Amino acid sequence: MKSALTRRQFIKQTALVTSVTAFPAIIPSSVLGETAPSKTITLGHIGMGERGHDLMTGFLGLNHCRIVAVSDCYKSRREEGVRRANAQYNSNSCKSYADFRELCADPSIDAVVVATPDHWHVLAALEAVRHGKHVYVEKPLGYSIEQDKVLRQAVHSYGVVFQYGTQQRSMEHMRWTCEMVINGRLGKLKAIEIRSPGNIQGGSTTPVPIPEDLDYDRFLGPSPYEPYTSDRCTFNGSWHISHFSLGFVGGWGAHPLDIMLWGLGDTPDAVPVEYYGSATYPMQGLYDTPLGWDVRGKFTDGKDFLFTAPSEDLTLFTGEKGRIGVKRAGFEVIDPPSLKDAILEPGEKRLVVSMNHGENFIDAIRTGSPTVTNVSSASYSDFICHLSDIAMRSGRKIRWNSLRETIIDDPYAARMMHKPLREPWSLG
Repeated sequence: MKSALTRRQFIKQTALVTSVTAFPAIIPSSVLGETAPSKTITLGHIGMGERGHDLMTGFLGLNHCRIVAVSDCYKSRREEGVRRANAQYNSNSCKSYADFRELCADPSIDAVVVATPDHWHVLAALEAVRHGKHVYVEKPLGYSIEQDKVLRQAVHSYGVVFQYGTQQRSMEHMRWTCEMVINGRLGKLKAIEIRSPGNIQGGSTTPVPIPEDLDYDRFLGPSPYEPYTSDRCTFNGSWHISHFSLGFVGGWGAHPLDIMLWGLGDTPDAVPVEYYGSATYPMQGLYDTPLGWDVRGKFTDGKDFLFTAPSEDLTLFTGEKGRIGVKRAGFEVIDPPSLKDAILEPGEKRLVVSMNHGENFIDAIRTGSPTVTNVSSASYSDFICHLSDIAMRSGRKIRWNSLRETIIDDPYAARMMHKPLREPWSLG
């Protein structure tokens, strides 16, 4: 007899069984079938603000995918997203959803791009994954370590494709740096330094009327209710208010930290096991994430970890044989200078090649090839952001057990791995 289950229904039912274990579902391709390489991947976009607008531009320029739906808390942004998609495809078929959950339930959508403010990343991605959708999630990943773990488990259980929005992995000089490190060209590593821009201060605290086209309660979602102000729902506001995000600790630090993870092999041991440090915070205004910070620590093998701001973003690997400092615009240092001409030899480890982050995501859905930033590596780098933030906010030395994935010997700090969600929102 032929089964009446669809591919997506099978994934859902399998996930109900496997989600109670620590292991991802292993679903044979003979059961699921493969996505035809010729298939056009249909996309839904959740979050049409400044970053969502940029991502939409990128996906509109790709072959093999088509944006068929958008969702945002602002009606005007939804309308603009629909207009852009319809203009690109010379059609009137793009759908508009006020509630992202309806977009995720739309059976015509294959994959979802999440570009909401940070506090919505995991909840929106979870909704998509639980409907069997592939997901591209902007950085940073979760609003807590707990959220990172829940999303990672869901992605594995449902067997969907995941791409993390750390676009620096799709830059050739970043890949070259990490290949040099992972193949031992710097010798044994002694230290890794991460630099990030700091946050900003300011923002009006004066309550004003809510714009008519904004569903403000939906924008706040799982975060505590607070009066609307002119700066609360802006691009800067959503990045620099602690009820929405970690600020640039995660919002920018995710980029150089992700390159560090890549160079260390994307393993749990790439997460430092000790953290201590301090930060400076705004004394007035709406924005309350740290203006600058100095976090220090150790990896399991004893090498030093340093994460500071404010500065230009940088990942600096220092080994016994040399140093490479890499940033988005190029290199800060290559020492010895002869290293700049180094190429990989036969048999040396090569990393996933991606020249376009969005295209890498679409290709992975169509062909089964790996994404350049999978959900496990995304969770590891986001753990570091949260552990650094916990260290600076608590003023305590934080110890991390990479096997159990928890803070040890400090119940107070361990509780900070969880953050409550405003009802009715939950991770369940």
